[in-house]
Amino acid sequence: MTLGTFQDYFIPVLASLKKNGMMHRRENMSDVVKNLKISQEDLELRTPKGTPVFRSRIHWAQAFLAQAGAVIRPQRGFLEITERGVKLLEDNPDGFTTEKFEEFPDYADAWGGKRKDQDVNTGDENINISTQTPLESIESAINELERTIATDIVQRVQSMSPKFLELIVLKLLRSMGYGDSETSIEHLGGPGDEGVDGVINQDSLGLQRIYVQAKRYKTENTIGRPDLQKFVGALSGLGANGGVFITTSSFSSDAKEYANKNISQRIILIDGKELGKLMVRYGIGVQSRNSYQVVDIDEDFFDE
Repeated sequence: MTLGTFQDYFIPVLASLKKNGMMHRRENMSDVVKNLKISQEDLELRTPKGTPVFRSRIHWAQAFLAQAGAVIRPQRGFLEITERGVKLLEDNPDGFTTEKFEEFPDYADAWGGKRKDQDVNTGDENINISTQTPLESIESAINELERTIATDIVQRVQSMSPKFLELIVLKLLRSMGYGDSETSIEHLGGPGDEGVDGVINQDSLGLQRIYVQAKRYKTENTIGRPDLQKFVGALSGLGANGGVFITTSSFSSDAKEYANKNISQRIILIDGKELGKLMVRYGIGVQSRNSYQVVDIDEDFFDE
């Protein structure tokens, strides 16, 4: 068979998960190879830049299915089909494309809003991708890749332990420039943490401190005003002027209003979408696969 597009693997991935139950993503990949009888020659096929074609396409098929709620990640590295995935499989035996996912409101939310016809530089809609210059198309592709990875990261963190989230947000804040050294970061989560999960000393004497609260919630569970009030109470007990509250989900409108109006302690809110973006931007949980040099005409060179 020809390798096709990543969308051609939606059905094989779902069929494998339905038949075998929870599987490691690599096991799922191997099962698809076996079921489709993909040749070794096809498996070794690479793009001109060296990316393994099959592995890349089935990875994206798994990622899109997860973002559409057709599969979940019950634990690190594993996939499991959902009721939505079973229905997609039963209703579309001949296959389907990502357009099918537009029927699911949470899929649009996972991409930060409407995905089609969107100018990623300005946020304006109704700009057709075909009107972009080649350079703009490259930038759009990079932005779409980063949005996808950011969403994927948060979904993976949601399946990890609360302590894992607490540690990575401290690492993220350090990468963002907070704290004077690696030793300035202290993890406090656990019994007796007094309502905070970590602290960052901004100076060697610890005169300026940033207190952190991290909540590992599912996407549908929002952080409300009571959670912020508890955090403010903890900050007051510590004599702090403010802190950072980070969640893998989102904040309710009441919580945001409370944070904006609270004067005694300033609270910075970072929701799941922003957390994913920041992790991508500062290289937390991601690695650089390829580097590309983009060239353009040197107008001065041709100026007589």
